[in-house]
Amino acid sequence: MPVDESVRLENFHLPDGLPSWLAAFISEALRETDTLRENGADQAASARMAMLKKLVAAAAAWFNAELDTATAAEETGRCEETIRRAVRDGTISDSRTNRKDHIRVRRGDLQKLAAHQPGPYDPSADAQDIARLRRKV
Repeated sequence: MPVDESVRLENFHLPDGLPSWLAAFISEALRETDTLRENGADQAASARMAMLKKLVAAAAAWFNAELDTATAAEETGRCEETIRRAVRDGTISDSRTNRKDHIRVRRGDLQKLAAHQPGPYDPSADAQDIARLRRKV
């Protein structure tokens, strides 16, 4: 039975933005799948590759989903203003195409909020930032 070279470890593409733990899991599963194939278990390896492809596609779709600020705040346990502030300061990117629409963020980018450790809260700077935004409207 010929081996399909397109499903081997070196040809498997992991999408950008996957968390490191998931990328490591998939890489290890791919190595184990190659071991199965090398030992003649081609059917098991093919079934495993199909499952891994589905897992990667589902993970990519989940991480690339665009969320509004309310949903993003709910998923992160933060308030909506924290999400908006993170977009304004560039911690996470805004994926909306029309600047008059509501802010949209990629679910995968929300991980940056967990890693982002802001300095101490400065109420004066926050008030100035809000006033600046109100003047633009």
